[in-house]
Amino acid sequence: MQPSPQEFAYQQQWLKRLNLSPQQFINLRRQGVAKGVVIAAAKRDQFAADAPFDDFHAGAFTYLFTQYLWQQTANQSVKRILVDVNRSTQILSRNSSIFQEPELELDSKKNPNPLTYFTPFNTSYAEAVVTQTKGNQVELWLGGIDARSLEAFNKDAAFSVVDANGKQTGIVKLESRQGLVGKGTFINTARGNTELKTGTLLQETIRGVPNDLTLKIGLDDAFDSNTTNQAQQALQAINRVTPLPLGQQEVQYIFARMTETRYKQLQKSKVTNLPAVGSFCLFLPSLDQIVPSSFGTANETVTAAAERLKPKFKALLAARIVKQMLPNNTSEVKVTASMNIAGSKNIISETLPTRGISKQTGANPTTPAKPTNIKEGEIPKLPAGTQVVFEVENKESTPIYVSILVIDAAGEMAIIFPNTWGESDDAALLAPRDKRIIPGNDDGFKLTIGEPFGITETLIIASTSPLRTSLKALKDIANRGNIKRGTLAPSNDEFLDVTDKLLGDLDAETRGGINVEGVKLGAGVRGVDAKKLAAMAIAFEVVR
Repeated sequence: MQPSPQEFAYQQQWLKRLNLSPQQFINLRRQGVAKGVVIAAAKRDQFAADAPFDDFHAGAFTYLFTQYLWQQTANQSVKRILVDVNRSTQILSRNSSIFQEPELELDSKKNPNPLTYFTPFNTSYAEAVVTQTKGNQVELWLGGIDARSLEAFNKDAAFSVVDANGKQTGIVKLESRQGLVGKGTFINTARGNTELKTGTLLQETIRGVPNDLTLKIGLDDAFDSNTTNQAQQALQAINRVTPLPLGQQEVQYIFARMTETRYKQLQKSKVTNLPAVGSFCLFLPSLDQIVPSSFGTANETVTAAAERLKPKFKALLAARIVKQMLPNNTSEVKVTASMNIAGSKNIISETLPTRGISKQTGANPTTPAKPTNIKEGEIPKLPAGTQVVFEVENKESTPIYVSILVIDAAGEMAIIFPNTWGESDDAALLAPRDKRIIPGNDDGFKLTIGEPFGITETLIIASTSPLRTSLKALKDIANRGNIKRGTLAPSNDEFLDVTDKLLGDLDAETRGGINVEGVKLGAGVRGVDAKKLAAMAIAFEVVR
């Protein structure tokens, strides 16, 4: 492996600026890392992904690393941060065209586990920073927003201006966004004159999920022009599906044909249940994984394939909407969750909204409470047949309502909790300072990891409001299926309807709580208040 001419030229610029001869540089390099650390976006035999995010491109690792640092409430060690960011980078790069694993180098003898910041740490976590002001008009850089939530930060989203004591002194209402650059209006909510200065940090208050959010499907580069035109027309005819050429914008999946080359590559990678060569199916954007149960027969037409995939598109869209509307680190709800091996003290993974926990309780979010079998830097791998339980703890002084959703590798969703469908809203209620194991000994069912193989994501939702409309919709589905207890797996049509009702519940609660003049939500979005809702994600890979 050889550096490129551009890399050599860049190195020469730095040698000149540092007044180092090539031999001096070589001598210093042989001494290893003098102090601090070297952080690399990928291993030396890997490429680093330049990934598409909504309407712009950025380095996958750089974006996630930056966004992670913006959310921290304590000065963590660089090793701890790289472990967490590593997992996110692996997931994101798998949805790109490559796979990468970040790594670091340090002097383990002098400083085996250095803190990230050498200077005093500022705990002012944020989603955005003011870069320009002109009267009450401001320009923002949105470097602290979760990559998959960007579409919920267009017109109508709002940020809080918070002083050093944590008191809100104003609101910035977002008017437009291009990439990570936003423009908005400053609304003074404090007594007296509060000037908004460049460098002011802003925290998410309200996100606005578009009513017309679509599923973006990339069209295979290997299609000939006739097939591309047919695929575009067939997908455009499906409500809330947007077909796009590859390489220009972010896509969630790729509509492609299984070729002999791809078949051999996937076979070499030991991918099972491969569709026949010539069949249409959905791939992840990396084109190295097939969405399970998305393929048809080898002689299927483009139009027939698009029609067959309609239910699958609805399921994938529902999952996309859920991920857009749920605030993670930005929430101030005090709740923790973990996924454990059933019948043991082994933690598979644990998660918490660090802002709510560390700010309010002083808990250290980086230290597991129990023994763990997590291998640092990797997504946990669970063999099919593994039995698991979830442990959710409410650290609030008021009750919270808890729901647990699972989105499997095929994009299908299921409701794990609540699991008593004949009872009242209190079935989802977790009392103040209370802890619950799901499923418990009295629940009458077990959670067993099963197919499809691949990445599965669990979303633990905690809300201060009961979300009655969406819960009623779930109960109606359970009643139709005569299900009184246990996991509920609505059909794709049903889940899209439940998702819409969940957004409606959150929107009604958000609109009713807005009391700042000049801040209101338009008709084309659903509002989500980050102070009233927390969402925690636990990802794992189902393996044989």
